[in-house]
Amino acid sequence: MEEASIAARFRGPDGIGNGGYVAGLMAERLGTQPAEVTLRRGWPLDQPLRIEREDGLVRALDAEGATIAEARPTDLDLAPPPPPSLAEARAATRWFLDGPFTHSIGRCFVCGSAWAEGVGLRVFTGRVAGRPGIAAAAWTPHAAFAGPDGRVAPIYLWAALDCAGSFAFTVGEAPQRMLLGRIAARLLAPVAPGEECIVLGWQLGREGRKLSAGTAIFGADGGLRGVARALWVTPAIVAS
Repeated sequence: MEEASIAARFRGPDGIGNGGYVAGLMAERLGTQPAEVTLRRGWPLDQPLRIEREDGLVRALDAEGATIAEARPTDLDLAPPPPPSLAEARAATRWFLDGPFTHSIGRCFVCGSAWAEGVGLRVFTGRVAGRPGIAAAAWTPHAAFAGPDGRVAPIYLWAALDCAGSFAFTVGEAPQRMLLGRIAARLLAPVAPGEECIVLGWQLGREGRKLSAGTAIFGADGGLRGVARALWVTPAIVAS
């Protein structure tokens, strides 16, 4: 029986795996791209889940047989807006680190500032001056995230494509809680450790509690390395 688990280091919200990292793990097992991953429930940390394959789908199931996540092939035709300059992306990252997010995010594997380099991804996505609905980060992946080929492993690129989508909605407002519900991504070219990249997030739409965002990674040469479309869900407000 095939199983997969997520170590506590790769956390998102308390007690569950980071959504982008979970999606990357599921996409690896699907083995095709672009891939779409739906997160039905939070993936519990340090607990092996059963992996099942059926009719072109890959599912992760808990001990009771409930589906935690599922991956499937998809089409993805999404063109990102022009990225900010590297100087603007660096300024956006400084805005993140100087603002409320660095304290409220905590130990998210992707955007948590509490992690040391080489432990967390440290993708700090902040406000881009003069571009509402856009968030960006200057990100230099550490050598610790390299795969066997010496390039940044795909699972970490999936993770890097995660949090910027939520920040596209929150950098102009107060921090708010939201959870990744679905993400579809295509990786277009490798990223080298030590390469200073720009990670971009932008708003695509809003319908009630559902927020749709795009994200992208651009390499040091300005070339597009990966792109994703994500659906985020804010918590329901329960009347007292």
